[in-house]
Amino acid sequence: MPNPVINYFAEFKVLKGASKDFWLTNAIQFFDGLAYFSMITVLTLYLTTNCGFNDVDSGAWVAIYTLYITAFVFAVGSICDVIGIKKSYYIGIGLLAVARLGLGVVPGLEMLSPAAIKVVVKVLIIVMSLGTAFMSPVVMTSLRRFTTIQTRATGFNINYLIMNIGAIIAGALVIDGFRKGLGEVNGNLAIFDFGFVMALCTLACSYFITEENYAEESERISGAEASRRPLAIFMEVWKERAFQKLLLFLVLTIGVRLVFTHQFLVMPKYYTRVLHADFDLGLANSINPLIIVVGLIVLIPIINRFATVKLIIIGMTISAASLLFMAVPLEWIQQLPGIHNVSQAYFFIIVAQILVFAFGELIFMPRFTEYIASVAPKDKVSSYMALSALPSFISKPINGFVSGILISRFCYDGIRPKIETGNIAYGESPEFMWLIYLILAVLSPIAVIAMRNFLTSDNAAPSAPAPAAPEASVP
Repeated sequence: MPNPVINYFAEFKVLKGASKDFWLTNAIQFFDGLAYFSMITVLTLYLTTNCGFNDVDSGAWVAIYTLYITAFVFAVGSICDVIGIKKSYYIGIGLLAVARLGLGVVPGLEMLSPAAIKVVVKVLIIVMSLGTAFMSPVVMTSLRRFTTIQTRATGFNINYLIMNIGAIIAGALVIDGFRKGLGEVNGNLAIFDFGFVMALCTLACSYFITEENYAEESERISGAEASRRPLAIFMEVWKERAFQKLLLFLVLTIGVRLVFTHQFLVMPKYYTRVLHADFDLGLANSINPLIIVVGLIVLIPIINRFATVKLIIIGMTISAASLLFMAVPLEWIQQLPGIHNVSQAYFFIIVAQILVFAFGELIFMPRFTEYIASVAPKDKVSSYMALSALPSFISKPINGFVSGILISRFCYDGIRPKIETGNIAYGESPEFMWLIYLILAVLSPIAVIAMRNFLTSDNAAPSAPAPAAPEASVP
């Protein structure tokens, strides 16, 4: 029987002839990922520590950041289809460079009052959201354009690997390196300055891309297709029944998307308040992508044999169930062998949740973006990629507003002494906060199971391609 790991790496041989444009696209993903994962992990801490926002306001402005991405991304996808890849990169990267540099400098300007700093930071967050809205659809469009039908699945696998490698480096080296080396306040500012440098690196990569290099000549867009207006493309996509069903399918996953977003919205303050202020935040956040990288190498050739709908249901269920560790009363965890105090109990449930959640993510995420990019009409790839990101971008603002309220109520600064003395009821503890998230998360797999027949009718829902066949089929 063939070794699945050998088979997995054998797939990469098909990219031996991949163009420089494919590798430049992955370099853009890597550099931008380093900046994004570093920034998003500390954003709530930065708003509180560096800018004077309270818990509710910091959560709300992270929510506003993602909410504006939602608003911008709808138009941006169709705009990218019209103006092309390079111009889209230039606009998106330029906006990100300005916003990141400003966020890294403004809080330290003595000439500005605290109120003025907050206003400028809010404006820069909105600018950053517009730049962020450009990047995802244009990267996915680039990956499709610079891969053939035979190499597309492997190309998206590599892109997912590179993204998670960037997340590991961002967590283990960038975040902890700056925050431990420079202190929390200056470290947060340095992370945004680092993001500016990464923007310059992505700009250099985008300059050398040859936009007219189509790996599949049959996918080259004609002059008539390219001359349409963004609004016309936008309206066409929304009217397509296949897209409407795909969008419904994605919307049903919002409950679990909340679990994804809690890693940067809730966890930074949760870690530092139930354990200690100098908790290795970056190291903790690097565990998840490390598991993804290892899992992609070991497990993907096996789980790709199953239909996508099954994988999504199983993966969502596992990811949602990971919150059980967080929601269980702490005194139950303290009864486990080898756990002798509060710190050990919290360390156990944090690591257990990360491990289980990462396994669930590994099962259903890797081929998802590849499917959407592959089935999208050749002249609407960016539009499909932008609009299909709706569930993720909806869940982030929802969790942003909700997280600020829940953190201020159940995981406020100074709660650890109460936990240590046992002077806190379950209904007032951080564990009760996670019970609320658990209830929201389990709604997703239940909803998908309930709607499965409708979603999979008329070829609406995808099934994962086998390793040798990159095109999706219906389960």
